Amino acid sequence: MGIKRKVRETLEKLIAHYGYVMVKPENKMEMYRWITKGYPVSFDEEAFSQREDGEYIVNWVIPPLGPGSGGHRTIFRAIGFLSQWGITNRIYICGGNEGIPSYALKQTVLEYYGIDLGEKNEIHANFRDMRHADAVVATSWFTAYIVRYFDNALSKFYFVQDFEPFFYPMGAEYFFAENTYKMGFRGITAGDWLAQKLHDEYGMETQAFRFSYDREIYREQKKKDSVPRVFFYARPYTERRAFEMGILALERLAEQMPDLEIVFAGQQLVGYDFNFRYKDLGILSPERLSDVYAQCDMCLVLSMTNLSLLPMEIMASGSVVVCNTGDNNAWQLNEEHAVMVSPDPLEISDKMAYFFQHPKELEQKRQKGLEFVQQFTYEKEIRKVYDFMVQSIDKDVKKKRSAQAEKTNV
Repeated sequence: MGIKRKVRETLEKLIAHYGYVMVKPENKMEMYRWITKGYPVSFDEEAFSQREDGEYIVNWVIPPLGPGSGGHRTIFRAIGFLSQWGITNRIYICGGNEGIPSYALKQTVLEYYGIDLGEKNEIHANFRDMRHADAVVATSWFTAYIVRYFDNALSKFYFVQDFEPFFYPMGAEYFFAENTYKMGFRGITAGDWLAQKLHDEYGMETQAFRFSYDREIYREQKKKDSVPRVFFYARPYTERRAFEMGILALERLAEQMPDLEIVFAGQQLVGYDFNFRYKDLGILSPERLSDVYAQCDMCLVLSMTNLSLLPMEIMASGSVVVCNTGDNNAWQLNEEHAVMVSPDPLEISDKMAYFFQHPKELEQKRQKGLEFVQQFTYEKEIRKVYDFMVQSIDKDVKKKRSAQAEKTNV
């Protein structure tokens, strides 16, 4: 078996244990015991004494890599910019396999997310190898427990892309996830909704960044035919994407429009069959997605927790976003440039039918969407993250040195 295939198979097995899609392993208690029986690492005073001002090293603890993960793509995109601005990043995979070498992991990151980590940044298959750093960053609720036990970094951050307790019923996992917001980490959040929620409800110091899109990939394209067509971000294994609600709405819409074609992407829909015209494209590359969006009159993306990355990319490609209302989405989307619907399949289908019947109004939405996305760049948004991290680290370094000086003078 080649190393590339071995990496892929190992990581895809592990993501079921520790990834954003937290499928319960057979021996789930083995995973959960980390919550109470962690791997404590104390602060290295000698390493800190050798620190050079103006140089920053940051450890990142991430879930296993998986193809099509928007959460991972955002993490690596942020790391890419931070690296350009002088931060050295070390990435540690939670639940990684020690047999996978760094060069193979870097190749996987490039293959899955299109991001070259370069020579300066490190990536390791096991978080137990973490060394002293200026800061350590949790990136999901399970990784937060690892960061809690790792005290060999002066500053601790939490890169929060969604309110993860909402991923679970009201049980142990809900509270395992919620408790991580009470650990005293500084929050770096994907959007204003999370920043406000974590600050107001858990007292976290937060810094938000907004979503943007890759301008080299997502570009306006013209629809090549007159076939009425709708895209649906279909991920039945991800509850927050409300797959069943979308299907009910699209079934009803297709009854009114027999010539409608529906395009699915996001997950291969094995075992499903529908009584309308459809194409199931599974997981696509970003380049292919941009073309798919552009050939659809509207793109239905339901987000029941935090907003998806897709709406910005859809608008940039020249299509119209259909998304559900709520504070979790309203921080970046509104009626001026998107079709906003209540989470009700009847309203979703009726509103989409309305815009098919009123193409001039749909075109106005499309144009407004194109104008709206132009104001955002990931470079500008991640710069907020850089400033927040550097200022926080500098503050903590100053505080630590002051405490050391007081201790010496006693």
